[in-house]
Amino acid sequence: MSFRVWLKANAADKVLAPLREELVALFDAGASVLDIGCGTGDLLFRASNKIGKGHGIDLDRQMIQYANNKLVECSATNLRFDCLNALELMQDSYDVVTSTLCLHEMDGGEACDILRQVSTMSGRLLIADYAEAHSLAGRIATEFDEMISGHYSKFRRYRQSGRIPAYARTCNLEVSQAIHSSIDGIVIWELQGKSP
Repeated sequence: MSFRVWLKANAADKVLAPLREELVALFDAGASVLDIGCGTGDLLFRASNKIGKGHGIDLDRQMIQYANNKLVECSATNLRFDCLNALELMQDSYDVVTSTLCLHEMDGGEACDILRQVSTMSGRLLIADYAEAHSLAGRIATEFDEMISGHYSKFRRYRQSGRIPAYARTCNLEVSQAIHSSIDGIVIWELQGKSP
């Protein structure tokens, strides 16, 4: 296991546990869920007893390998993990498409392409990503995390562009609700297609 995967599984997943539980609480029982940028699969593993099926995708082959190894260990037959770009997905349909702290790592155009793509696959998108932290400690933690993660310039462009609400407007989606997570500076935006 690489250090990066170990760090994700043993540090980031633990820090993000409250956010993941908040997301799981928003899933309907028996729902089908697509998780974009699933990393180690932590969200879907937490949701496995509640949802009907879960499909996690990520571009990081080592993260997917970790998730698939864990899948063998826990025998969750309703989960699946693939190393895949969201833009390469077939036109399956899901009750919910979710993504956690992923879209801010991309160029705005790519993030919007993904939002457009997945909005054709589900009427309910739950996107958890950075907003403005309320506390100084939250702002420092976000800045530090983004500086050491290696995509700070993309994060700055994400922040300057107006974050997920701006991406939603660009994609002709509407924010039906914004739920402030218990983790300062992270919001769960529920996006839906605009009525004609």
